[in-house]
Amino acid sequence: MKVAVIGGGASGMVAAIRLSQGGCEVSIFEHMPRMGKKILVTGSGKCNISNTDMDLKHFHGGSEQVINAVLGSCTPEKTKSFFENLGLYYKDRNGYLYPYSEQASAVVDVLRFAIRDLGIEVYTDTDIRSIIKCDASENLENREGFMIETSGGRFYFDRVIVSCGSNVSRNTGSDGSGYAIAKSLGHTVIRPLPALTFLTCEEDFYPSIAGIRTKASVTLFEKKRNENAYELLSTEEGELQLTKTGISGIAVFNLSYLAIKSLEGGCTVKAVIDFLPKVSDEETRELIQNRIQAQPDRDAEEMFIGLFAKSLGICICKRCGIELRTKCRDLDGGDVDRLLNRIKHFETYIKGYGDFEHAQVAQGGVSLDEVTNNLESRLAGGLYFTGEILDVNGDCGGYNLQWAASSAMCAAEHILGEES
Repeated sequence: MKVAVIGGGASGMVAAIRLSQGGCEVSIFEHMPRMGKKILVTGSGKCNISNTDMDLKHFHGGSEQVINAVLGSCTPEKTKSFFENLGLYYKDRNGYLYPYSEQASAVVDVLRFAIRDLGIEVYTDTDIRSIIKCDASENLENREGFMIETSGGRFYFDRVIVSCGSNVSRNTGSDGSGYAIAKSLGHTVIRPLPALTFLTCEEDFYPSIAGIRTKASVTLFEKKRNENAYELLSTEEGELQLTKTGISGIAVFNLSYLAIKSLEGGCTVKAVIDFLPKVSDEETRELIQNRIQAQPDRDAEEMFIGLFAKSLGICICKRCGIELRTKCRDLDGGDVDRLLNRIKHFETYIKGYGDFEHAQVAQGGVSLDEVTNNLESRLAGGLYFTGEILDVNGDCGGYNLQWAASSAMCAAEHILGEES
């Protein structure tokens, strides 16, 4: 069976290797000079490949049934075995799986070497102009399949896997061209939006606390047009980074897809930060009172030194309306209540977000309602979609690369099952 893989990223390369191992004649079409460029910048160059925690809550997008079926067909253990057979040795850091060298280039190399050793045909610097489903009478080889028109010529294949990625990181080749291919074949593309990116906020105090990194809990709320009440969206606990324009860090990245979707839907979005997520409100109140009693002669601006960064403590005091030179002994019960509220329920309003060039992945893509549990098109039999081009986005922590691998293996195994 002849199979074309469109896109030489992680998902495309995994699919091509598995198909070739199973006996298919495979060709990869990549419009960049080299394959795997986006992998090289994954995980700050360390490439978090997967995670041992594969709870479905870490994946977001369309049909939960399809996502669950795909992930079930290719578990982290199966992915790990696949890469180990290619020569990659793993390192497990609290469930986060990395190449032992912590170099993304190691992942790219083992994939490229496998493609070379299997004799897979690779067409780089090649743009796809069209993909047309055709019957035997339209095919020069008298076989039902697909005609692919490229910048380098015309080709015929029995099956096609579209693994083009999204429109995040255009300089790595992920330019959204796959969406046009999907649409030309009749598929619906859910509007792509950034995900795993920073959020900008309305308040003007952020430059004074920029650069602070801390553990925190961030809860997101939205208020729809013409409604008075806020609705809880989700909560994330983890690293929070305060920037000149707002909030960032893993906790914010994992919530960003929700904030962006709400903003684009015309909602008002606010985040509530808890700077002491492991401490209850009552314990926090006691902590504040103890600090006041222990250092009555200190100025309020110094009260939280040793607990928070000084600039954050100052920001909290200012937001409580407390004069910075006020002595701790002069703080009353109302001040304690306000300090407690700002520490545990620090409100900030979201006004914007990092664009595609600053995002790690995209949300949206080819609708999962139009593919089977094996990722075969319901509109054009023999056509498959894998990786980020689909309406699936994962949390930080190796989930998006796991989806790339799982979806690739799922589609490849289904094709191989057809052939047998």
